[in-house]
Amino acid sequence: MPVASPDTTQEAAAPTPPHRRLATVAFSLALVAVGLIGGFGAAKLGDDPHTARAELLVGTVTWSNDDTRSIAFEEDGALRGPLDGDTIYSVIAESWQDVLGTLHSDGTYPTCLVGEENEPASAVRHRVELEVLHRDTGGAQPQHIAVHVHCLD
Repeated sequence: MPVASPDTTQEAAAPTPPHRRLATVAFSLALVAVGLIGGFGAAKLGDDPHTARAELLVGTVTWSNDDTRSIAFEEDGALRGPLDGDTIYSVIAESWQDVLGTLHSDGTYPTCLVGEENEPASAVRHRVELEVLHRDTGGAQPQHIAVHVHCLD
């Protein structure tokens, strides 16, 4: 008895109706559109101008004033031109770390930045690690804000 080949035992598939093909194409296009919009939305969230990210800098404080909570800071490795002025940071840190790594959360000014008694300004150079934010003020220079200070010496 001859064995039937697979080609002879299968029935021909019925053609897909046009309205069903149109629905499948429309659904596929909708998925692509959602994927693109979702991708652009995720990229936009990653570039949110209202999100602040602190930058970690290491360098030397060349001048400090504990009355105004301002410091002049030179970042390690930063190239400066001869006509560049000091980069001034506003210290708004509510907590800071001393040389031993002890965290101080009492709102005091970091001891490595404090001047002599009755002298708010200090020109003593101190090594620090700063967590900073840079705020665009629309001018030529951004505003530099130190949100955490770690005294290194």
